[in-house]
Amino acid sequence: MRVNWVIGFVLAASGAVAEPARGPELQAASNFGQTWNEVVFDAAQAEGITALRDEIHWDFAERDGGYVFDHEILTYPELMAEAGMKLTLIAVGEHPDHDAGATPYTAPAIAAFADFFAETAQRFRAVDAVEVGNEMNSESFTEGPAREADIEGRAGYYAALLEATHAAVRAARPELRILGGAAHSIPLAWFGALSADGAGAWMDSIALHPYTTAPEQFRRQIALLRAVPGFETLPIEVTEIGTVEPAKAQALLMKTYCQAALAGATNVTWYPLSPRGDGYVPLLEDDGSVTPVGRTWQMIQAELQGLEVTDAAPDPFTYACRFGDRALVIWGAERALVPEDPALSVRDLSGQPVAQPRLSPDRPLVVLSDGPAPRLGENLRLGPQLVVADSFDQFAYPGGEAGGFHRFVRVGGEVVPFILGPGQQTGGVPWTPYLTTARDGSLSMDAEYLQPSMWNGVAAEIVHAFTAPEAMVLSVEARVAPTPESSDGVVISFRHNDAQLAATTVRDATGVTLPGVALAAGDVLEIVVGPGPEPNGDDSNYRFTLRRVE
Repeated sequence: MRVNWVIGFVLAASGAVAEPARGPELQAASNFGQTWNEVVFDAAQAEGITALRDEIHWDFAERDGGYVFDHEILTYPELMAEAGMKLTLIAVGEHPDHDAGATPYTAPAIAAFADFFAETAQRFRAVDAVEVGNEMNSESFTEGPAREADIEGRAGYYAALLEATHAAVRAARPELRILGGAAHSIPLAWFGALSADGAGAWMDSIALHPYTTAPEQFRRQIALLRAVPGFETLPIEVTEIGTVEPAKAQALLMKTYCQAALAGATNVTWYPLSPRGDGYVPLLEDDGSVTPVGRTWQMIQAELQGLEVTDAAPDPFTYACRFGDRALVIWGAERALVPEDPALSVRDLSGQPVAQPRLSPDRPLVVLSDGPAPRLGENLRLGPQLVVADSFDQFAYPGGEAGGFHRFVRVGGEVVPFILGPGQQTGGVPWTPYLTTARDGSLSMDAEYLQPSMWNGVAAEIVHAFTAPEAMVLSVEARVAPTPESSDGVVISFRHNDAQLAATTVRDATGVTLPGVALAAGDVLEIVVGPGPEPNGDDSNYRFTLRRVE
C-alpha cells in the first residue's frame, strides 16, 4: 500500500510547472530568546541583518497562570520594533504546568500553547510571521507521547498544535503568515502524514530545514513534495540552513539561495546569526564583526534579493541563476568563464573581483552588470563542456530520467527497477526521497550515497549504464568512499557492452579513472557497484563522471 502511494507521487510530480519567482527574502536565526547579547543585536542592525527568526520561551513567560514579560529574553522584540526590524516567531516548546512538560497533546494544553503564542504575537508588533514548531518530525524538539509516536502519530500531534495555533494567531492578528510543516530535511512520509491530517489548510507556507539536501538536489525534491495533496502550491520558506564547515559556508549559502529561488522559495534563513556553541558558522561573531559568510549574506541582500530570477543553466552540469538584469550566479563542471562586455565584473563570494574566472563545482561565481543583463552565449562565454554524463548532476527519481546514466539493480541476470523511497517512512532510512527496491529496503541510493545488497547469496548490484549517442572516446572517473561501518568495502567494476574493463574492491575513499574508453554509437558503458562478502553497512559516498577526451 505504501509503495503504490509513493509511485503516485512520482507520476504526479513529473507534471509540475514552475512559476515565475523572485530572489527570496534573507533572514538570520538569532538566539536572543535564550541569551541576550546587546553587541550582536546592535551589530545586526548596523550591518542590515534586520529580519530575524527567534523564539520566546513559553515555560519562562507563563507563570502561575499568567503571562509575565520581565526579562530581556522575553522583551527583545520591543527593541526590534524600535529599530525597524521584524521577527518570525517560533512557536515551540513545552511547559511544566501543561501535560507534565510534554509536547502538548491534551485539549487544554494545546489551547494553552496556542493562546500563549497568539498573545505574544499580539503583544510584539515586530512579529510578522509565526512558525509553528521546529523540526517536529525529529525527536530533538518533542517530548512525551509525540516523541514516542511513529511518524504518522507524531504528525497527528503536530497537526493538532498547528490547527489550534493557526486559529488563535489568526484571531489575534489576521495579517500574520502562519508557517507550518516544521520539517528537518524534506521527508515525504512526514508530509504525507500531515496531508492525511489536513494540515495544509492551517498554514500559509511550508517551513523546511534542508540540512541533508545538497543545494543542487533541492529542486528535484521540492518537485516531489509538490505532489503531496495539500502542498501543491503553498510557498516554501527555508527557515534554517547552515554548516559546521567554515570553508563551505559561503558556497552553501549562495547555492541554496539560487536553487531555492528557482524552486519558488520566498525566504532563506541562515543559521545562526551569532555563535550558538554547536559549531555552526555564524554571520556575526560575538564581538559583532562580520564573518566571510556574513559578507556573502550581505552581497545577496544588496544584489539579488527581490529581483526576478530565471534558470540560466546551459546544460545539466552547470548551475546558473540570473537575477533581473543585474546579476548571474554560476557554478559547475570546471571550464573558463569569459566576460565579453566591459560592463560585466566577476566576483567571488566575498564580493572581490576575480581576474581569470573559471567555473568550479564547489565555489559559485557572481557576475554583476552595470549595463546589459549578463547572458551566457551573448556577453558571457563559457569554455567547451567536456562532461557528457554525471551521476550527481543528472540524478533522477523514477519517471524523471532525462539523459546521462540509466540506474537499476541487477541480481544475477535479472534487472530490478528502482522505486521511490519517500524518506522517514520508517527507522534507519534517509529523511529525504531516495531510490530503493520493493523487495529490499536496505538497498538504496540517492545523488550522493549508494548501498548495494545481497539477495540469497547473490550480489544485488547497483548499475549506472550509459548508452553512447554517437562515437566518442571517454575518460571514466569514479569516486567511491565506503563508510567506516563497512567491514569489507564494496566491489566496483566497469563494463563495455559484455566485456569487463576493470574491477577492484574499495575499502577506503578511492578514485578510479579509465582514461581512454572508445565507444561506438549505441555502445553501453556500465559502472557497477556490488557488496563485499559481508554486505551489512556497505553504504558509500560516490560520484561517477564521463568526460570527452579531446
